Order: sequence, then structure tokens, then C-alpha cells
Amino acid sequence: MPASSASTALQPVSPPTLAPLPASWQVLQHLPLLAHMEVPKLQALAGQFQWRLLEPGQALPDALCSGALHLLVTGRLWVRYFGSQGRELVVGDLLPGQWCGLHVPSSQPSVHLVAEAAESSLIASLDAEVVQELVEREPAMLRAMLEGANRLIWALVARVVDMGTLNVRGRLHARLLTLAERAGVQSNQALLQPAPTQVSLAALLGSSREEVAREMSRLTRLGLLRREGRGLCLTNVDGLRVLLEDMR
Repeated sequence: MPASSASTALQPVSPPTLAPLPASWQVLQHLPLLAHMEVPKLQALAGQFQWRLLEPGQALPDALCSGALHLLVTGRLWVRYFGSQGRELVVGDLLPGQWCGLHVPSSQPSVHLVAEAAESSLIASLDAEVVQELVEREPAMLRAMLEGANRLIWALVARVVDMGTLNVRGRLHARLLTLAERAGVQSNQALLQPAPTQVSLAALLGSSREEVAREMSRLTRLGLLRREGRGLCLTNVDGLRVLLEDMR
């Protein structure tokens, strides 16, 4: 998708803010990689984290190649690809409890990826040396990392299949259904709050904002979407599923 003024506005505008240690180490108990740890160990480990607050559009420096481990405590991160010709693609997103990092490439990577905040996000980071010591003495943490990596791989496989077998319309339907499941479906409806922007959807789908806008308008005319303030209501989730299944 060609770079636009709207997508440029999503680029980092200032360095991430170093956040103070949270008032309670207990926030770490909710992270799958650390949920197995006993309280004294978790309390001792909390002081070794570096905490960052990212505002929307801010990037996490060296998130994918420094060897450090970055845990997403709250918020959401985009993983973006930026091409040399001004094209960009959202490879995927990370949700609270997920993590990124560790990989240290032996040479300059051919694909330039950036992890950036899709909304206000709190990141807890550990240096590579600390992570190495942890996985050696905490087998449960290593198992949790492998399980998380396995889920991520299958999510990426599903995304590749969608990109290769569905047109933009189908990929948009699939994304809206994913967002509906995350938000919670009640009485065959789901409220996305705030509504995803057409620019972010286009970057995720490998499309243009104009294509996304046309399909969103069509779904609105069909009675499947409705604006509610700053949110977007999926008024007939089952109907959207039927449209998607007809395309598969």
C-alpha cells in the first residue's frame, strides 16, 4: 500500500517513556510466561524489568532483534513491515500477555519489521542475559515460550492462507470477525470500541484505504455494520460469517 499522510501519522513521534516500576509486582502474575513462578521469585524478578509506556504510533526500539524479551502487559502492538518503495504491511498484532524479541540475526535482516503501539501500551523488558538465566532454571517458562511461539506460528499460517486465497473483501470480513471475537459477541452482535480505522485495516489487509472504505460502506448498506459514536457495531455476526464462508 503506498504510504499516505494518514499512515505517516502513525509513525513514532517521540522516544518511548520509561515508566516507573508498577506499584504492585502482581501485574506480572497475569503474564503466561511468568504465571508459574512463586511469589518470592516474582517479587525479586520484578526489579530487573525495564518498563516502557508507549503511546499510539510509538515504536519499541530494537524489539525484534536485540536479544531482549519484551512482554506486553497492557495495550496492543502492531508488527509492521516497511518496504524500500514506501509500501507497508501490518504482519500481525500482539495482545496483552504476549511477547516479542530474543532473535539476534547473524546478518542484516532482509525484512525490516517494527513493533509499534496501536494504543497506549505498557511493556516490561528483560535483558538477554537475565532471560538466558531464567530459561535455564525455570523449565516452565521455556515451555510457555514454546507454546506461545507455536500459537503465533499457526496464527501466521492462517494469515498467509487468507492473504493467498481471499480477496480484499474476504480478508476484511475475516478481520472484522476476529475483532468481534476479541470484543465479545452477544446476541449476534459485537461492539468494536474504538472502531478500527480504515488506514490500519488497509495496512493489515495489504490493501488501500479506498478499497476498505468501499467494502465498509457496502456492509453498512447490507445492515451488517453500524457506527455507534466512536465505535463500530457488527449488527449480524452470523451473517458476516456466512459471507466469509461463501468466499472460502
